[in-house]
Amino acid sequence: MKGIRLNMNSRLKVLTDDQVDMIHEASLRILERTGIRYDSEDARKRLLNAGAAAHPTRKGVITFPRPMVEDAIRKITHRNIFPARDRRWDIEYDGEHLFPYAGGGDPKIIDLQSGRPRPSTYEDVEMAARLGDALENNHLASSLVMANDVPPELLVLKTMEATLKNSGKAASGYAPNKETVDFLVKMWACVSGGVEELRKRPLFSLGGSPSSPLTFSNHNCDVLLRSVEQGIPFYVIPCPICGETGPVTLSGALAQQNAEQFGGIMLVQTITTSLPTVYSGRVCIMDPRSGRDLWGVPEEGLVSAALVQMARRYGMVSDTNGMSSDITRWDMQMGFEQMMTGLMPAMAGAESISGLGSGWEGASSLEMMVINNEVFNDIARIMRGIRVDEGGLAIDLIDKVGHMGNFLAEPHTMDNIRKGELRVSPLWDKRSSDRVAKEGFKPIRDTAKDHVRRLLQEHEPEPLDRDVESGVNQVIKEAAKVFLGRH
Repeated sequence: MKGIRLNMNSRLKVLTDDQVDMIHEASLRILERTGIRYDSEDARKRLLNAGAAAHPTRKGVITFPRPMVEDAIRKITHRNIFPARDRRWDIEYDGEHLFPYAGGGDPKIIDLQSGRPRPSTYEDVEMAARLGDALENNHLASSLVMANDVPPELLVLKTMEATLKNSGKAASGYAPNKETVDFLVKMWACVSGGVEELRKRPLFSLGGSPSSPLTFSNHNCDVLLRSVEQGIPFYVIPCPICGETGPVTLSGALAQQNAEQFGGIMLVQTITTSLPTVYSGRVCIMDPRSGRDLWGVPEEGLVSAALVQMARRYGMVSDTNGMSSDITRWDMQMGFEQMMTGLMPAMAGAESISGLGSGWEGASSLEMMVINNEVFNDIARIMRGIRVDEGGLAIDLIDKVGHMGNFLAEPHTMDNIRKGELRVSPLWDKRSSDRVAKEGFKPIRDTAKDHVRRLLQEHEPEPLDRDVESGVNQVIKEAAKVFLGRH
């Protein structure tokens, strides 16, 4: 198991324990008084049979008594393993490591040549998956972009096909309907060696967001229920927008998304309590000037760190957003926004952070994946903290070198540099101004572009057996026949 080691001795807390409890209590009151709307009759029946109640005046709304919610919290699975096609990349969430991964599903990509956004293609999905497979800090094969050059009915299936063929890491995605879930299961069953083997080692997970405020559409319910019935872990990903689909106050938005989170978890538990369960919270910030969604703002770092604390209260794996920016060009603003929103949840102890490769409105970038991977190496160094022991304090060495001496020639210096006391990045430009004037300046995007090309040329993901690849291709043909009427 890889991952970034978390600093267990010093964690950022943006909420006191009492404030965490207050948000929890507010969520219980929302669930018991206001309730959650489920547009699916099947979902409502399941929840009513489990002990929930129909709201007396609001059609389609289910309310949850406090004991039912508390019982659901007790039943949550706390040991979570997400298997990978390449077993070396199995993810075991142990509370002590952070597993970053790429942002998912943008419709556009920043063209590697022109630097301008354009609609992403199947080939882009392949390249992003292969690059993500090569990057040590990308732990989940969540498609960076979508394959927009295929029929819309097959977009999700073709995107997942390109991902699984080009990455051996645990995969994640979404589905527009329950029929697509069935075909995704068939596709991955080819890789696993059968449906039952896939149930034992689910190589992919699915996720979906309720429609804030407090609503699960028919689509939300259908996909969630079908996924869980098939033994596929499902991420419930609430994402209220402060001031639009949730309260403008951060604590109110946190309480609402917490209620939405448990509205999904309790629906999952009407089928099983044994699947891995992740607290996958998001809160988006509204721009008061335009109303557009903002991700690269200090409030986003705050709520992401707060979501980590909420997850810890329930003993759940925390998955949140990070490494975000709202800028539409390469400049300093992008850098400080991404570090601000990535570092805060990491220091709070997040176990999973999405966002590698993000940075533009509706577009992602291969170069940014490489840059963000390197930023997470910096974060890993920060998380490791300061070593304070006999060797680190080096009292005898200080006495030996004495006044006006030099530590450069001492074995202690190079030994500790080799062990990583001082991090040396292969990507960041740390040359002196004189060297830059002599050798020339190279923008970070150009350096990252060189790394992208090298990794795409050199890296080979764990290959699929021919019969497995043939089986996956056959599933795509079956899906085309069903969705497009092709024979």
